[in-house]
Amino acid sequence: MFQASKIEENSDVFKKGNKNLEDLNKPKNTSLENNNQISIDLSKDEIAIILQSIKNSNFNGSVLESLYNLVYKLQNNYNKLK
Repeated sequence: MFQASKIEENSDVFKKGNKNLEDLNKPKNTSLENNNQISIDLSKDEIAIILQSIKNSNFNGSVLESLYNLVYKLQNNYNKLK
């Protein structure tokens, strides 16, 4: 069984002992870091799964505006893909 405490202990060893692992954790595009954004590649099928999951879920009022903006972005990207 995997335990979170073991992962934390081991990650400290890797961070201190291997500079290359630290470099992997650094963002590659600093302009995205300043905007608190990341860029990921999703296939049309992956976007469809996310949108279908959102469609089949229930949300309360506190997240509706953020969810609307997220769905808008996902739908735009979905429609751009072939």
